[in-house]
This record gives sequence, C-alpha cells and structure tokens, in this order.
Amino acid sequence: MFKTAPRRVSVVVAVLVLAVTAVLTVLTWQVTVRSEQRLLARQLAQVGTLLTNQAAVLTVELADIGQVAVNTNGNPNAFARFAGAELRDTGQSLSLWRIRDGEAQQLAVQGVDPRLPADGAPALAGLQPNGQLVILGILPGEPDRLAYALMPASDNADLVVYAESPLPPGRRMPTTPDSPVAGLDLALYLGTTTDPAHLLQATAPTPIAGDTQTKTVPFGDSSVTIVGTSPTQLAGELAAVLPWVVLGAGLVLAAAGGVVVEIISRRREVAERLAAENARLYREQRGIAGTLQHALLPAVPTLHGVEVAARYSAGVDALEVGGDWFDVIELRPGCCVFVVGDVSGHGLPAATTMAALRFAVRGYLAEGHDIGAVLPRLRRLLDVDTDHQFATVLLGELDAGAGRLRLLSAGHLCPLLVTEGRAELLDCPPAPPVGVDGAAAPQVTEVKVSGPATLLAFTDGLIERRGETIDAGLDRLRAAAARADEQPLAAMLDDLLGTLTVEGRRDDTVILGLRWTR
Repeated sequence: MFKTAPRRVSVVVAVLVLAVTAVLTVLTWQVTVRSEQRLLARQLAQVGTLLTNQAAVLTVELADIGQVAVNTNGNPNAFARFAGAELRDTGQSLSLWRIRDGEAQQLAVQGVDPRLPADGAPALAGLQPNGQLVILGILPGEPDRLAYALMPASDNADLVVYAESPLPPGRRMPTTPDSPVAGLDLALYLGTTTDPAHLLQATAPTPIAGDTQTKTVPFGDSSVTIVGTSPTQLAGELAAVLPWVVLGAGLVLAAAGGVVVEIISRRREVAERLAAENARLYREQRGIAGTLQHALLPAVPTLHGVEVAARYSAGVDALEVGGDWFDVIELRPGCCVFVVGDVSGHGLPAATTMAALRFAVRGYLAEGHDIGAVLPRLRRLLDVDTDHQFATVLLGELDAGAGRLRLLSAGHLCPLLVTEGRAELLDCPPAPPVGVDGAAAPQVTEVKVSGPATLLAFTDGLIERRGETIDAGLDRLRAAAARADEQPLAAMLDDLLGTLTVEGRRDDTVILGLRWTR
C-alpha cells in the first residue's frame, strides 16, 4: 500500500486526460443519438417513398380502367374484363359509376359489393375529371376498408372508377424479415394528424411508444402521416455502447495518453458503417424507382415475321421515374404498330402521363383507328397550358410482308433504317408535340422498305451530349449502327447503348429495334 500522495504532475495529467475523456464521451453520445435520428429519418423517408409509389400505381391502375371505360362509353363487359385482372392482384372492390345531373349511377361492379362512404353515392358526384386519385376515407365494417376513386381526365367525362381495399385485421401490418419496414415500429394514419380513428395500419401497438419521428407524405389528393421508431439500434450494437467504451478506455489509458487514438479509430469505424448504411438505403430507394419504371413499360412481344428488342436506361437522377416509353402492338402476322415517346419532366406526373398515353394508343388501335387518326386523339388528353407537360411521340406501322413502313411524328426524332451495313435517317416531317396546339393536321409518311433490314427508334437521351448539336449525335448514331448491323438485334442494341450513352447524363434513354428479312 502506498503511503505517499501522488505527484502533482501525475494528478494534473490524469485530471486533464480524464477531462478530455469526459468531453469525448459526451460528444460520442451526441453523435450516436444524432446518427440514430438520421437513420430513422431515412427509414421513414423510404417508407414514404413506398407509399408515394403505391399511390402512383393506384393512380395508373384506376386511370387505365377509367380510360378503357371512357373509350368504350362505360361498357360493363369491357370494364369487367379489364377490372377483373386487377382484382386478381389486389382483392379489392372495383365499380364503375356514371355521373348525371349531380347523381351517381352504378354501371358495373367487380369483387365484393361497394360499401360507399357515409353520404353514399352522392360522394362520387362531386369528383372532378382531372385524373387525380381521390381518397374518400376509411369505411368501418368487417373488415374496415379504404375508399378511393378517380375520374378520368377526358372531355365530357362522366364516368368514375371507385375502389375499396380491405385494411388488415386489427389494423396490424404483416411484416417479413426482408420487408422494407422490418425492424421498425410504424403506424400509418390517413391525413395530417395521428387521430386513432384515422389509423390505416401499424406494425406495433398504438400509439407507438419510444423516441418517435413523424413524416407526412402525399397520397393521392390526401396525405399519410407516418409515426415510427426503432426498438433496436439502427447503427448497430457498437454504436450503442460506444460512449461507454470511450469512457472506459479513457479511465484505463489515462496515464498512457492513448485514449485519443482509440476514440479516433472507433469513430472512424462508426462513420464507415454509417456511410455503408447510407449507401444501402440509397440503393434500395433507387431500386424502388427502377422497379416502378420497368413495371410501367411493356414486355417485349414476340411477333410473327418481325424480331423485336428494346432497351431502357435511366438517367443520373435514378430516384425519379422518367417519362420515356415504347410499345409494340401486332395488328396481324407480319404487320405491327410501334410507338416511342418522351414526356417532359420526371417523377410521378411524367410517369402517370406516360402510362395514360401508352394505354390510350393501345385503346385507339383496339377500336380500329389508323395511326393517322390516333395522334389527333392523343392531343385531347394533354394540354401544356393546363397540365404543364408535353410529349413527343413517334408512331409507325410496319408491314414487313408488303415492304411498307408508315410513319407519323409529333415532335419526335425520325427513326434510323439500317440495310446491308448502311444507316439512313428516314425523312418524317414532324408535327407539334402532343400537348402543343398545331394548326395543320399531321401527315403520314410512307416509305418502301424491303428486307433484310433493321429499324431503330429512340429517344433523345441516346444522342444528346452537352455542348453538341443534334446533327453530331445523329451522325455518331448512324456510324455506330452501320458497324453493329452484323450483330444479333439484342446485342446490337446493347452495343449502341454502351457506345453512345455517356456517364452523368440526366435524361433517360429508350431504344427500340425491329428487324425483318422479307
């Protein structure tokens, strides 16, 4: 046992080191708390993105059903065929209503009978024909249901698509280990408040206990308030015990002065883990947007006498869905209609407009209209002055057996014809884009073509580069297409996409190839 007091210098050094240790311990605790808050905020933002994307999917589904109803003048059989496919996936109640003189009349219903809001069918009579998803509230019953509706954006629209989706029993949300909400205690409320009567679903008993955060995201014409917390440490167990590690290390290593090195190394490790977690969250959000974009694009069809391939590549801002699209519709063996379009802007408005135009083209063709009559009808669906959007569209009809190609452009780039190692940009006088008024009616250009040949239709993301003219990009495309003509069609498109697109481009890119031998 020591009988002498410690030396003054030892006490001073120990006190100084312990003081520094105490300061670093408090700072580490604050960093851990802030990191937990930031990670929880990111998790809630991801849930909000999922809800916003779900609202977009519901809007597109109801808009598609509504467009079919408008195109068929509310035909119940057409509604049943189209809505029946949606019910197999969602298990909801879908019904079609006609609005006349402020009254709503039911035309058709699929699934269970609609329960309707408290004020009944008149609640549907006040909807506006703007193509917006309208949330009508929660309907009590066994089970409770969420009611929503949409009135298609169309001239003289008088049809409403109304849907009711059952809420989970007890408003408890089922989760799986690979679910985006796994490990979180969440409650979703309809509207901007956390009124228990507005609870949609939750993963834990409500009200959510603990250190919670709240986020409100748009959902149709309403909003959803997300209340969430994490019962576990999002940054890992190491981050939770890090302040005590720093304190213990400072006490043990006070005389040696090594506590600073230990703190720096451990804080760097935590920072690396947080950076890896941030990167993982970004990849998940990017995957959600990409999945939605590809879900809105059609599958490449297999046609008789014509080989088809297509590629889509997102721009640098891949967290936003884009408005580039393509479609191929077979009219008869050896004859098909193809379309490539580009809606201005990004995000949910561009994706919704893209889906509406794509399905409108299919609907008009199904009615037997020629491509020369399709474009004027598309102009009725979009107005740049009111919708603040426009779209360039290239419509074509290829009859490989007859050796005939008919083209119609609404402000879109003309396609490229590749034959025997030569690439030629076809002459197709453009009309104004869809959504922009045009005085003259669009003219259909007819071109004689004979196989073997390859036709390439594309959006401007394939050729545009900052500081260059369009002609320079088209010349580069012609040269690359001529060199790649010997390759299989799918490999040719991959080669062109890899050769012509540049890193850091902001615009999406679509390229559609059709190849025939006769």
